[in-house]
Amino acid sequence: MPTSPPKSTTIDAAQIPYPSADEAHRLLQVAFDRLIKLLENLKEGEWHLPTACTAWDVRQIVAHQAGGYASGTGYSEMFRQYLTPPRKGELPEDAVNRRQVGERADATPAQLIAELRQVGPTAMQKWAYQFRLVKPIAIPHPVGGRLSMRHLMWVIHSRDTWMHRLDICRATDRPFEQTAEHDGRIAALVMRDVAMQLQGKLGGRGLLFDLSGVAGGRFRVGEGEPAATLQMDILDFNVWASGRFSYNEAHSRFTLSGGVAWAESILKQLLILY
Repeated sequence: MPTSPPKSTTIDAAQIPYPSADEAHRLLQVAFDRLIKLLENLKEGEWHLPTACTAWDVRQIVAHQAGGYASGTGYSEMFRQYLTPPRKGELPEDAVNRRQVGERADATPAQLIAELRQVGPTAMQKWAYQFRLVKPIAIPHPVGGRLSMRHLMWVIHSRDTWMHRLDICRATDRPFEQTAEHDGRIAALVMRDVAMQLQGKLGGRGLLFDLSGVAGGRFRVGEGEPAATLQMDILDFNVWASGRFSYNEAHSRFTLSGGVAWAESILKQLLILY
């Protein structure tokens, strides 16, 4: 399992190692366990609070999570969900998410937690070690470029659960449990995707992301000495990279130095799949 380097070390984001099946399972398990722990401690009124996912309140986020883990229980349920036709202007995953939430519109918090507990272990095991027929398949994606099913199962699912736990913690004003080992690895894999997305857009320059916090670190994207440096809290960065903050909101939370105009032209394009 990759170890976390000292936070003072500058990491080449493009060289961050990809997870193995075993590590993917560990990331999923910790993300899932921390989500369940949070949900079991929510008060009744907190389930209806609005979140940074503006279309969903806390209960609807959990409905999406229950549906997401249900999709990992077998090929039939996966294809039933994934073949949901998008509406005009809707991304494919938005159609799937809409179905997941809609099918659980009447589910109580207790029922959603029970469903997660039922389907979660099977989904995590199958995402990590099974579904071999579809894992090599990659499809064009407007955010993720070419998105493979392996990347979805080994990276995006744990990231999605991690990010939605943050959504719920911020909506309910609860502390976000973090460790450098788990949350730092989730964040590092986000930075790996940042490097993949921005390659070819930097014109041979480098961009340094100096991200503070338990899960943070210093990440270089691109080649050569950084032409600009962005300093920001790691959790705020992920809120922004996922599209939950507008660029203007993100701008109020970061410091940018060096080639500011050049960096802004790059950073305004930033959007990562969660």
